[in-house]
Amino acid sequence: MCATVSLRERRWQAITSDRLLVRAAVRFSGPLAAALVLLAGCGGETVAPTVSVDPVPPVVLQTATAKLPLLSIATASGTDIVSKTIYVPGTIALSDTVGGMLVQGGMEIRGRGNTTWDFPKKPYRLKLTTSTSLLGMPANRHWVLLANYSDKTMLRTDLAFALSRMMGMAWTPRSAFVDVQVNGRYQGVYQLVEHVRIGADRVNIPEMKATDTSETNLTGGYLLEVDERRGEDFCFNSTMTRMVFCVGNPETLLLPAWARQRAYVQSYIARTDSAIFGSRFTDPAVGYAAYLDVESVVNYYVLQETLKNVDGGLRFGPYMYKQRNGKLFFGPVWDFDLAIGNVNYDGADRIDGWHARKSEWFVRLFQDPVFKARVSERWTQLKSAGTIDSLQRLVYSRANYLSVVQVRNFERWPILGTYVWPNRVVTGSYDGETIALNVWLLGRIQWVNTEIVR
Repeated sequence: MCATVSLRERRWQAITSDRLLVRAAVRFSGPLAAALVLLAGCGGETVAPTVSVDPVPPVVLQTATAKLPLLSIATASGTDIVSKTIYVPGTIALSDTVGGMLVQGGMEIRGRGNTTWDFPKKPYRLKLTTSTSLLGMPANRHWVLLANYSDKTMLRTDLAFALSRMMGMAWTPRSAFVDVQVNGRYQGVYQLVEHVRIGADRVNIPEMKATDTSETNLTGGYLLEVDERRGEDFCFNSTMTRMVFCVGNPETLLLPAWARQRAYVQSYIARTDSAIFGSRFTDPAVGYAAYLDVESVVNYYVLQETLKNVDGGLRFGPYMYKQRNGKLFFGPVWDFDLAIGNVNYDGADRIDGWHARKSEWFVRLFQDPVFKARVSERWTQLKSAGTIDSLQRLVYSRANYLSVVQVRNFERWPILGTYVWPNRVVTGSYDGETIALNVWLLGRIQWVNTEIVR
């Protein structure tokens, strides 16, 4: 029997979803096809028919906002922002939705991203002159503006962050949607996000100094990124896989004074490799569990696999950090614009099939029945609590919040009817993009739910 749905959800179906859902149902058979028909017949209701009887965490449908906070950026002499490495000085002014000034001050700005920097709507790095709280987020100098150009819902990273917080991961970047204006010209809806870096309110590990050479202090903290593109000054290869580890902090490991720290972090990853691929890799005392914080690994895996992030394998961009006198933790999560069915390559367009599990470390970890059982148990916990299924209601809530302001964004960037690399589908409307996201997510959750316990 169909659950009660909101007017907004019924309007989505009326506008876009009937043909989209029918086409999706034709592609599949069995339970998924039935679920898609149910989704269409219930006017957009997104709770899967097999949800647990446990209560779903409440997700309140957010009211559509007529305006977002406005972040105005003015560069010195109107200089264009054309580099990912060279900062341009200027000022920012952040105002609330009724025009009240919240923040004014100096800053520097540069581009950021890899493929995203090549899009017309550019992502940016902000470095404020003074540590400042923005929109209720803890004060810091370092911020990111995500453009979400290829994600036409502009929701995927926001949803991943929400799931990370619901899963209780150690730190998840906070963010807020803002309108951005650069040198007087409207640039669209952006996601203002805390930059991933070491700090009491961010990745809470010690920030090392060159003098940290004692046996204890040498052990951390290190903020790393797995990145075959070698986006930091100091990167090194895994000893037993194709993984490339780059150290984001300390940033100075190439200097002679940091030789001991440089040697330590390389040695720790080499020992982790040896433990994972060694003959006693399941032994908690000497195997992978002696080097990896397994709870963080399990949470990272479940989140990445649920959303089937094409960048969620251990190749391009995953963050890790090494605690002082502690183990290697996975996280924080980042970069989900190509997740949840928004990609047309590497099998990440399909609702079925494992993706993160193909990474070399995970291939090995899943050979341990204990690790495999922990992953299944964690999924079951999240399903029973309603955490996984609440994602679909959250899609509607956040899309409703942006439903008015997105219009101006896509007037500035008229791409809703245009293929943008690497879109899986082009629906022609914002509501259609949101429906397509939720249809894919429904199918993915059902597939994982069936397969993860095997």
